[in-house]
Amino acid sequence: METMAAGEAAVMDEKSAGEALRKKTFNRNKWFFSVSGIGRDMSYALIDSFLLFYIQFGVSLTLAQFTTLSLIIGVGGRVWDAVNDPLMGAIIEGSHFKSGKFRPWILFGAILCGLVIITMFNIQSIPGWRFVVFMTVMYLLWESTFTMNDIGYWAMLPSLSSVKEERNSITTLTVLFAGVGAIIAQGIIPQITVGDMRAGYRLVSIIIGVAFIGCQMLLYFTVKEPPRRKVEQSENISLKKMWKTIVRNDQILWMTLSMLFYNIGSTMLVALAANLLYMEIGYNGTLYFYVVVAYGVTMVAVNALYPWLAGKLGRKHLQNLSILAATIGYLAIAAMGWIAVFPFNIALLCAFCILVSAGQSLFYMTCIINMTNCVEYNDYKYGERNEAVVSTMRPFMAKFAAAMHTLIVTLVLTVSGTFLLSQSISTLETQRDFFDRQDTAAQTYYITQIQSYLPEYEGLSSGTQEYDAAAAKVEALIAADSVMSTYQIDAKYVPALKEAMIMEGDDEATSTELGRLGTFDTASMVSSSTYSIKIDDLASGAESAANLSFRDQCTLTMRVWVRMAMTILPIILLLLSLYTQRKKFFIDEDFYDQMMTEIDNRKEEESSLA
Repeated sequence: METMAAGEAAVMDEKSAGEALRKKTFNRNKWFFSVSGIGRDMSYALIDSFLLFYIQFGVSLTLAQFTTLSLIIGVGGRVWDAVNDPLMGAIIEGSHFKSGKFRPWILFGAILCGLVIITMFNIQSIPGWRFVVFMTVMYLLWESTFTMNDIGYWAMLPSLSSVKEERNSITTLTVLFAGVGAIIAQGIIPQITVGDMRAGYRLVSIIIGVAFIGCQMLLYFTVKEPPRRKVEQSENISLKKMWKTIVRNDQILWMTLSMLFYNIGSTMLVALAANLLYMEIGYNGTLYFYVVVAYGVTMVAVNALYPWLAGKLGRKHLQNLSILAATIGYLAIAAMGWIAVFPFNIALLCAFCILVSAGQSLFYMTCIINMTNCVEYNDYKYGERNEAVVSTMRPFMAKFAAAMHTLIVTLVLTVSGTFLLSQSISTLETQRDFFDRQDTAAQTYYITQIQSYLPEYEGLSSGTQEYDAAAAKVEALIAADSVMSTYQIDAKYVPALKEAMIMEGDDEATSTELGRLGTFDTASMVSSSTYSIKIDDLASGAESAANLSFRDQCTLTMRVWVRMAMTILPIILLLLSLYTQRKKFFIDEDFYDQMMTEIDNRKEEESSLA
């Protein structure tokens, strides 16, 4: 009897020591895994929130070229994802590297994706349809390489712990640091790029590409993967089994649909915020920065409070309140500026963005935990975790939603006429980049030639036959000039250059405003000075060329289209997301505990048999 008692005590001591080691490993994994998400989400925000913006305002394209590229990104990319994401999940599930199941794919994907991002924004002197082909290739490469990392990353999350409190903790922290990464990207990108877009995106892509690779290297060398169960150690996933795993897990399918509605709706505000600000207030990167800070800081704060709020209210009640808060915020933004007593200004916009962000962030956190719990549901129902395959649905849904919001944004910009008007800014941005890189002699010639084109447009309104005829004449003059033809000038937008400000000085903060390009006397230029073009806010307080060409030319139709797409449409989609979960998703806290009890009993049986 004493021998038996001693043996039981030894077993208990061994279990206690094992549990202590497991908790220590988990706590280490939790922080390093979560922090590594900063660079990941910086890179995703660059593509998801700013690629279309870069194409719209930083590249001179025709409406047909812009629409074609948007459709390729929005539709062609999703067809590729339909094959690529589940296939990558199956490949990862069947991986048996010494360094782990997930980590090799996370690191390899990050290195390749970082290099693709840098290349994507640093090759810029490709005009028209050749740019469409180039960006198509780069976008598909980005999707393929990011998928390697993304599926490995999110599949690794549920493998780190199945304990409910730990699962909630690491999921909260992961989403929190992912939000930090997105805020950093969305905060610095407009600051660096607006007014000097092409040079700005060259720099930003290098910073973010390096940050992405660095953060994922941190994960690779610090996060330890838990050992696989014996049944998983030699497991291979065929395409048939992969498909069967996804289709029979009804809960992950319903959550995927719900999250699809959510992701499309929740991204519309950020996707169109810059257009709204430039229409209503002016072309200024600092204004967008204020919105991002208000939105992002709120997101981080409520994510940090999520465990406490979920404990007090429960996930379902918290979801109802979060959707209500977001809806009120959206309605307020939709109503701003139409009457004098409720003006459109940056302070009010930030206040209502805080309300939207708080609601959406809390709802998103509950959804991510619900999706992660579908791994245990798969284990509970069928005895197999298959994290990589089940977790495939989250990145697939996220990228499909990104495509849908790209299509919606494209529709809004093209149908309303906003895109064609924004090409005035694109012309200004493109020509600033070309102009600033030339010597004084080339700059003098450039100004003289632009001034010679401007009389052709005198007294003509854009969109008329007379204006188009004048643009065709100028286009022929540019094509016949061996120097000016290298600047990729769209003749339809030459008048926008008239208001660009010629600056003298090496430092933008201390440079001097010499005069508008359209009336500037080039005889005053000397080779010993440095000259540049400024198109955004001027220190003198005079109106910028960008505002004169875009904000002051916007129509009521443009404003209504943009406002409705970023407020009313999100409300509808968020309500659909909530409705789907209410009707079809049943893995609440009690059901999760029931599943884990059953799964733990199976593990005990496996251990005793072994």
